Amino acid sequence: MSLRTLKDTPPWDWPEGTGKALLGILRDDRPSASDLLLATELAGDFTVINDELVDALLSILRSGDRPEEVRGRAAISLGPVLEHVDTEGFEDPDDLPITERTFRRIQESLRKLYVAAHVPRDVRRRILEASVRAPQDWHRDAIRAAYASL
Repeated sequence: MSLRTLKDTPPWDWPEGTGKALLGILRDDRPSASDLLLATELAGDFTVINDELVDALLSILRSGDRPEEVRGRAAISLGPVLEHVDTEGFEDPDDLPITERTFRRIQESLRKLYVAAHVPRDVRRRILEASVRAPQDWHRDAIRAAYASL
């Protein structure tokens, strides 16, 4: 199934193996920018998100070689799983799409990337938008600073 078809198909109707196919695209250095952007968006869906896809999204987010739009989309794609896991907690880890270790790694990676001077402004904005879905202490100051810079 093509990425365009996946985009137009409800996620619960995606074929088996979609997550692995998306992972392959995210790890590939050769996809077109539009395919990479779409795969990055789709990878954040609950029907496919897992520890491996999170690692791939974080890798894209860290990569200065990837387009800013794709890096920002990688951050945004992490937001829903952050919120879900933060809301559900870890009492029944079998019901969660990612492990607690991966959840903590996402939070720490987003914090580090947000404060990194080399990360472009728009990517930093997307990082903040995604990370506030699982609130942390550093968000208060980051939001104040972002608001003051308007």
